[in-house]
Amino acid sequence: MLLSLKSVSLFGIAMVLDTLGNILFKKGMNNFAASPLPGWGGYWANCKRALSSKDITMGGIAVVLEAIVWLAFLSITPLNIAAPLSSASNIFILLASAWFLKEHVSSKRWLGVTLIITGMIFVGGDYA
Repeated sequence: MLLSLKSVSLFGIAMVLDTLGNILFKKGMNNFAASPLPGWGGYWANCKRALSSKDITMGGIAVVLEAIVWLAFLSITPLNIAAPLSSASNIFILLASAWFLKEHVSSKRWLGVTLIITGMIFVGGDYA
């Protein structure tokens, strides 16, 4: 039995939202330098500045929506299939960071992506 169209759709939406959330988080964190305050004062100053960032707020919304969609996906997909498929987020985040953030991706990471895709084909392709 293959995954249903509904499962595949929910999975795709969850992956897009997860990737979007992570890219927005990183973009938001790139926009400010660390606080010069030492210790906990600096930590809380950074948290306050981060939470006031539009990118981080939008990233948080994307991650919350992703969690809701992921729960819907889990409600109709066996966990032994869903959990390994969740590694696809690593692939999408890597691709998005290279594309949108212009981050360098080493050949070892591309090899890792190839191995993840191979594993996903074995685990998520067909189940009884």
